[in-house]
Amino acid sequence: MAKQGMARPDVTHTQPRNTEPPVPEIQGKAKHGKEHAKPIIPGTSGPNLKVYHQKPSANQEDL
Repeated sequence: MAKQGMARPDVTHTQPRNTEPPVPEIQGKAKHGKEHAKPIIPGTSGPNLKVYHQKPSANQEDL
């Protein structure tokens, strides 16, 4: 006879599996170093998206 706190559920009481794929882990020096890690997917963030203007816009000249 099972103890009161050790319930043994039936086989039919199962939860659905996770359908999402696992998240990629940061590896190597990026994980253990002090520098910031580069983005896993290139082009989503970082210095590649910074905009450098050669000359100020017309609205800023009037100020």
